Amino acid sequence: MFHEIAELLEAFSQSHLIEDLKQCNPEELLGCLEQLKGWTLEDIRFQKASWEGREKKLTFDPFTDPALNVSGSRGTQKSAALFLAGGQGSRLGFDGPKGCYPVLGKSLFERHCEKIEGNAPVAILTSLLNHQETLSFFEKRNFFGLQKLSFFSQDTLPLLDENGRWFWCAAGKIATGPDGNGSVFAALEKSGVLQRFEEEGIETVHVVPVDNPLADPFDPELASFHEESGADLSFKCIRLEESEEPMGRLVRMDGKLAIAEFAELSEEQRKANRYANTGLLLFDLSLMRLLAKQKFPLHWAWRSAWKAERFIVD
Repeated sequence: MFHEIAELLEAFSQSHLIEDLKQCNPEELLGCLEQLKGWTLEDIRFQKASWEGREKKLTFDPFTDPALNVSGSRGTQKSAALFLAGGQGSRLGFDGPKGCYPVLGKSLFERHCEKIEGNAPVAILTSLLNHQETLSFFEKRNFFGLQKLSFFSQDTLPLLDENGRWFWCAAGKIATGPDGNGSVFAALEKSGVLQRFEEEGIETVHVVPVDNPLADPFDPELASFHEESGADLSFKCIRLEESEEPMGRLVRMDGKLAIAEFAELSEEQRKANRYANTGLLLFDLSLMRLLAKQKFPLHWAWRSAWKAERFIVD
């Protein structure tokens, strides 16, 4: 087992970790091997290439002409709701899944679920960090009365130290983090939830960040706009009064509408682009099927280690 792990670490260009394996017991070695087999050489090469090109600056033109809402009526297409809930509540000072964070006596999950009819199809994206804890949270509360609730998990990627190398977070365990909500399409397909939605005749999917307690999981205005405009993907934006609000911005890149993350924008670019992404999206299910086959780019941020994430807005 030791030699098999060493060969994988060599193939992943992480041979500096091999010496530490000598201190691991058989159970720790087995866990390490299972973890390493969860990544392909293609995955790791893609991460390495992204890391080496991470300082590339974005160039784009300002976006100044958002479409207005078409009407306030409810769309007629059959829809499902999908909550992005793979993150932890650490930045909120909360120990547990972000969706369990209490707001005025109710968890974020409860505040969303109480707006949904019991037989509406709902999916919740978790991560390896919180999947079981999230599932247990819902089980103890009888799933808040929802009858068509699915849970599926996104993948993880190794974290990097200041020198761009892997490191241990425990004996025989590589430090990892969720690979971002941009992996939701591949995870939706891999879990079988995408196929189940198709079999149920779902046409559109509302995507909602779990940390927005004011969101309507089945927003009628957004559904109406999406249907009447004939779009494959629609989203809600707001115009910011203050340029330093930490929100991603709508921009034009190569003549196409895109979203740039706040951390990737200079002060001048933030001032020039005031239309912000709320994270509230509506997808045609057929587009999600196509996106499940795409390789989304990685974005890098330092959070006590270098973390790579895919963004759904890419």
